[in-house]
Amino acid sequence: MKTNPKLIVVLMFCGAIIDLAAELSPGGIVYGPKAAFKIDAPQGWVLDNTSGAEDGLPCVLYQKSDTWKTAEPLMYAKIAGTDAEEYEAFARKAITEMKKERGEYKTRRIESGKTGDGRPYFVNEYSPARNYPRLERVAYIQLPRAVAYIVYSADGEAAFRKHQGALTEVLNSFAYMEVKGDR
Repeated sequence: MKTNPKLIVVLMFCGAIIDLAAELSPGGIVYGPKAAFKIDAPQGWVLDNTSGAEDGLPCVLYQKSDTWKTAEPLMYAKIAGTDAEEYEAFARKAITEMKKERGEYKTRRIESGKTGDGRPYFVNEYSPARNYPRLERVAYIQLPRAVAYIVYSADGEAAFRKHQGALTEVLNSFAYMEVKGDR
């Protein structure tokens, strides 16, 4: 059997496109120990399920023109650990832990509402700190016996403010998914 070099190049190119499509997508599912949820990337953004894995982030989002390493701003989504069941308590604990690591900073609640599927959430905004220069907004979402959170973060205030609506878009696409066997 004779092999065609052009065919091999085409197949390699198609394989690279398929690999890229599997990693970068307009939406995806975030799995955790007690729950799962679906979100969609905001318009002009991608959802990436591999680039943040080294940092323990199963789902990262950034603008299509960027990469996870160069993104400004960026987002990531997770489900809190198995001990977190109530979103207000989880946020208080997270603030206490962050202040130990980062030093003093200002926190203010800027929004509360319901996700696209009706789950209650609130958003806190965190100012830069002595040991952490990034501006952040964190959406805390109450799930049955679990907490999901989505972090929107940027180094510069201009990029942060320009794209802040992206977090709202993600919250509007949010849909809880029950994990079988967790009752």
